Amino acid sequence: MHSHKSNNYKSPYPLNHLKNGIYILCFVVILGCKNKEYAPKTTVHKQTGHSTFVGKEACIDCHQTEYTTWKDSHHDQAMKIADSTTILADFNNTSFTFQGVTSKFFKKDGDFYVNTADENGEYQDYKIIYTYGVTPLQQYIVKFPNGAYQCLITAWDTEKNLWFHLQPNLELAHGEWINWTGGAMRWNTACADCHSTNLEKNYNSTNNVYNTTYSEINVSCEACHGPASSHVEFYENPIEGATPPKLYMSNNETSKDLVQKCARCHSRRGQITKKFDYEGHFLDHYTPSLYTYPTYELDGQIKDEDYVYGSFVQSKMYHSGVKCTDCHDAHSLQLKQTGNNLCVTCHVADTYDSSSHHYHQPNTEGAQCINCHMTGRFYMGNDFRRDHSFRNPRPDQTVKYGTPNACNGCHEDKTPEWASDFINSKYGTQRPDHFSNYLLAGYEGNQNAFHTLISEEKYPEIARATALNQYTNNQLSPDEINGLRRFLNDPSILVRNEAVRSFEKINDQSRYADIEPLLRDPVRLVRISAVRYFNSIGADMSNNNSYIEAEKEFFEQMDMDADFATGQHQIGIYHETKGEIDLAIKAYRKAIKMDNWLNISRMNLALLLYKQGNTEEVIELYLKVIEQEPDYGDSYYMLGLLYNEIGDSKNALKYLEIASNKKPINIRAFYNYALKLQAENMNQKSIEVINKALSIFPDNENLLYVKLIAEMNLKQHVAAYNTCSKLIQLAPHNANYQQILQSLQ
Repeated sequence: MHSHKSNNYKSPYPLNHLKNGIYILCFVVILGCKNKEYAPKTTVHKQTGHSTFVGKEACIDCHQTEYTTWKDSHHDQAMKIADSTTILADFNNTSFTFQGVTSKFFKKDGDFYVNTADENGEYQDYKIIYTYGVTPLQQYIVKFPNGAYQCLITAWDTEKNLWFHLQPNLELAHGEWINWTGGAMRWNTACADCHSTNLEKNYNSTNNVYNTTYSEINVSCEACHGPASSHVEFYENPIEGATPPKLYMSNNETSKDLVQKCARCHSRRGQITKKFDYEGHFLDHYTPSLYTYPTYELDGQIKDEDYVYGSFVQSKMYHSGVKCTDCHDAHSLQLKQTGNNLCVTCHVADTYDSSSHHYHQPNTEGAQCINCHMTGRFYMGNDFRRDHSFRNPRPDQTVKYGTPNACNGCHEDKTPEWASDFINSKYGTQRPDHFSNYLLAGYEGNQNAFHTLISEEKYPEIARATALNQYTNNQLSPDEINGLRRFLNDPSILVRNEAVRSFEKINDQSRYADIEPLLRDPVRLVRISAVRYFNSIGADMSNNNSYIEAEKEFFEQMDMDADFATGQHQIGIYHETKGEIDLAIKAYRKAIKMDNWLNISRMNLALLLYKQGNTEEVIELYLKVIEQEPDYGDSYYMLGLLYNEIGDSKNALKYLEIASNKKPINIRAFYNYALKLQAENMNQKSIEVINKALSIFPDNENLLYVKLIAEMNLKQHVAAYNTCSKLIQLAPHNANYQQILQSLQ
């Protein structure tokens, strides 16, 4: 779905098959609490020792070489005051038209302006206040009311010297979240944290006002090294024998430490603290995106922008101790070598930089290491970025799963089968073990593959966390749910966190003793998830001091994200878990108003409105999701269940059938579609549906039981006997199965 899928909704529409005693679970009842609207809380972040920000000028005398190297780098050019020395675009009465909107660029009284359509489609003049970036594109920022600043969606191509649109493949309505007047293009909301030094958003969600501040406009020395006043004072007045105060980022960082510090900005992530204070772990301040579609391909390759971190930490290079500065200069950000020369600083040239390895003509594009192991995509219209997972080409996975591969990225006239056969002929038929094998198999319905990936610590932790996230999206047996407990103590922060989130998602209310210690986890992200779990089950934690302290951190995260549509969604979930349904509805509606494509808020809103009896609007909400995201299966599934609930069997069958043919595979869709077919005396069709599901989930007890009932209804005694025998193998102590088997004998 658009944005990350929430795990806080389940079906409220029971398919009652009274004859056979099969029911689908209703939406969990949320325990009530006082009906008090969520209000901003004070920040709880720590102050950064006694150091303060002193600016780059304090660094230059001792670090002239580093300063000179940094000067004019992408970090230096990250943001500038707009004037004739910084603006690269043509503002000499030029214009650019896209999808019926004409933007005109001109100068007036020495300043730079754009005339373009506002959120209502009305044309206005806006003064350019800041430049953003330098190459291959430069963006421009204008001032809005209430302290907000917006980035134009028309940018300047600094290589082709022309105006272009950043989202040419989207039809954007005026005022839409991702259009230039919306939250996705608001500097304060989406960009500022990583383009300036010592940035504080300072958003007041009560009056919707920003008071955003920074100490330096661009990414300067202290953006990476932290506040340096103590460092400067020490060297200005050295004390013999004293130890110099340590800066946040030094030149002797370990691989993992450096990567997590760079990840602060070079990752696709959400922010959970109001201010980055240069203390703790990356995950004390941010929550990174997992390998979920459409941010990533289903095998973990890049699809949407991932800003490198999520790709690099899955690579063999990262796990072998390679760090960012092994390839990139820390200050100029440029590569230390060009072409294959960079790769052979570590990899033996005679082995890898040779035709006997890559099977291409020397000195051609095909002979470049990066074109096989670092495929790339264009983002923001003209910005080509490479995948840092450094994976081997896998056309065999393309054949089986439809994922992209490097070979066919170049050889577009060839088939994946051709590419796979070529790889097999040159490198043998066995591919190295890789987490993507299990992730892809899991998406195809192999729950054991997901579980294998979760369980093996040798695989990248972010991949393991992704597998756990997807594993618990499917129906689990009591033993499988109980088996998740081990991951609450996993050494991986991300896996531990996802384990807590899984029990929240499953709504397992019996894990108090297992999860309560995680309110004191050393990492903030996990503590916040533990708070969410106890909120979701309606536990009374008023006497638990650990919960009270962690809840402050949870409130800070909600405050930080309140100007995001997804932030309002989380506020809606919070009110929902507290039983404050009217406030939850208000937050979900606000989220949709902010971002008309945030369909997960529509899904949650639909459930709440259903409980209030507003069936007509619920149907409209599901149909809107289907209209906007026709490949998202859960909307068809929920609509099918709703139509069944209101007695519209024709539409119930229609939408349940569609849901059972969507990916990722939803076992509940097969189950309920088969039940509905039986209710309509279409037992043979029900068996066909169940057989299709069993080809994916061969030992699923619920599916087999539904099949058994259909076979008994059709008086297919031999088939029913065989199905019942298998059920007894799966559940040998089930008295109902034993009784049925005796009757069949």
